[in-house]
Amino acid sequence: MNSTWNEQQRAIRAHYLEVARELVRPTSALRDQELGFDRQLWQALGSSGLFGVHMPVQYGGQGLSIWEFSAALEGFSEGCQDMGVLVSFVAQVALVQSALLGYGSEEQRQRWLPSLISGDKIGCFAITEQGCGSDVRSLKLAARRDGSGYRLNGLKWNITNAPVADICMTFARLDEAGPNAISCFITETAKPGLVQSAPFELMGNRGTPIGSLSFDEVALDADSLIGAEGHGLRVLYFGFLVERIFTGVVVSGCMQPLIDECLQYSLKRQAFGRPISDNQYVQGHIVQAYTQLELLRGVLVRGLTELEQGRDCSTLASIIKMLASEALHETCLNAMRIHGNYGYRRDNYYERLLRDSIGLFFAGGTSEIHKHVIWTNLVAEAQNLSKTKDGLRLDAYTGESEGVAA
Repeated sequence: MNSTWNEQQRAIRAHYLEVARELVRPTSALRDQELGFDRQLWQALGSSGLFGVHMPVQYGGQGLSIWEFSAALEGFSEGCQDMGVLVSFVAQVALVQSALLGYGSEEQRQRWLPSLISGDKIGCFAITEQGCGSDVRSLKLAARRDGSGYRLNGLKWNITNAPVADICMTFARLDEAGPNAISCFITETAKPGLVQSAPFELMGNRGTPIGSLSFDEVALDADSLIGAEGHGLRVLYFGFLVERIFTGVVVSGCMQPLIDECLQYSLKRQAFGRPISDNQYVQGHIVQAYTQLELLRGVLVRGLTELEQGRDCSTLASIIKMLASEALHETCLNAMRIHGNYGYRRDNYYERLLRDSIGLFFAGGTSEIHKHVIWTNLVAEAQNLSKTKDGLRLDAYTGESEGVAA
């Protein structure tokens, strides 16, 4: 989105592009092969300031806006060529850190954010359960009151960063809270009764440790509750909204080098005495990718603007996520078509990014779920009803959020 960024933002983008090229890209293929997570790399990214570009200074951040962060994230995504690192990064920053900023009390922010922003700690956002993916209202992880605190029992499944996380923000059904039973809790993973699995073996995003969390009578203090009892869905919806927009920024960064490299390769590669760029089908692949990227960037600008203004941009967030997942997958596939056997080789990143792109079709909600979100919002607008979820706070990035206790 170079035409969108101001001079400062372009400088930030260029800086984090180089950070990614230096720290991440050299070992991207190795992490994919070995199903590995590099904690030293995570800490180095924390030292670079990437986790806290848009976080308040009092918690260790740089105190800049989401525009500066988005510029940094786009540059970082373009430079690293490692969706595994990017998925882990977005899971922490767009979900855990954003939820704390929007819904945590001041005491909770002071306790949890500094170590996340510094890269000393890794966070996970535990929603999914077996048999409960997009249908978050049906989750079964059980919480019950225990004196002044709580006890948690159950299993979370397919959770990004779960095998390596130090801090877990999780959602549980607290039936004592009444009909709005889902509540949000935050805890260290080094708790008696909380067991982290080994990373699951996945087709793509293999640098992202995804696994399960088992809770067996895990005791939590009262100050582990984020917001109020029964308000967990508010935290979850806000986290989803931010995650979908930031995922779009990631994809915009990943797509740019694909398009550039396909264009340059097509101009140089000769077949039958002329460059393959003379073929309309090659031109079509590249033009389609470029068009999808420009459309994505246009909607991203709108989404980021509304997020900064504290407006409900759930429709735009779902559009962004749908466009991003479909555009990245098609662009990766066409990059391999253009490069032929060279693109199919594992010493190139195209086949790895193609495998990684498939995960975006269901991470953060399937395309079908996003269509449902968009449809529901359209119907609400047509009937002059509010499409904003009850109690949803949207001022985390306006500079006006003070944390909440209820």
